[in-house]
Amino acid sequence: MPGSNASASDDNAVDVDLVAQARNGRDQAFNLLMRRHSPMVVRYLTRLLGNMDDAQDAAQETFVALHRNLHRFDPSHSFVAWLFHMARNKGRDALRKRTAMRWLGGEDSMEQYASTAPAPDIEVSDRQRLEQVEGAIREMPEGLKTPLLLSAIEGLTHAEIGTVMGLTPKAVEVRIYRARSRLRSPGAANGEGPD
Repeated sequence: MPGSNASASDDNAVDVDLVAQARNGRDQAFNLLMRRHSPMVVRYLTRLLGNMDDAQDAAQETFVALHRNLHRFDPSHSFVAWLFHMARNKGRDALRKRTAMRWLGGEDSMEQYASTAPAPDIEVSDRQRLEQVEGAIREMPEGLKTPLLLSAIEGLTHAEIGTVMGLTPKAVEVRIYRARSRLRSPGAANGEGPD
């Protein structure tokens, strides 16, 4: 996409300015950061966690952590990558908590919470196939799911995803390829994939 690097650079410059203002106590600047980025953070976390309530809780925790750590942001790096790094960590925390609760008997099976309905903004003629793909994505290991979602849904570059995950851009590319291969495999329709 021509111009997308310039647009991303402009967006990052706006975010860096808002972070600087928020560091200096301007609450409106932080609120604007939240309004700019909460939809994509919630979208990512919904797909990572499989349900909107958990995603909204994790997104709220992400923005609380963001506010507490504004002083740690390095303006020479991508704000969005830093934000998604926090969101990924909060999503992992939620998954660990969910697993512990299930193990302790405090939560019923995942089917009770997992949403099989597509997002309202997506029009799909084959709803059953969409549900199968969403199920296959939910079943993917987090190391494949995160780069796929950040690339396909949020439009982050391989370098930005690498920053979020602590990987090289080439390693991100390989993980996205593996995730897409799992989705294309015949077993993906049943939530299975190549091991």
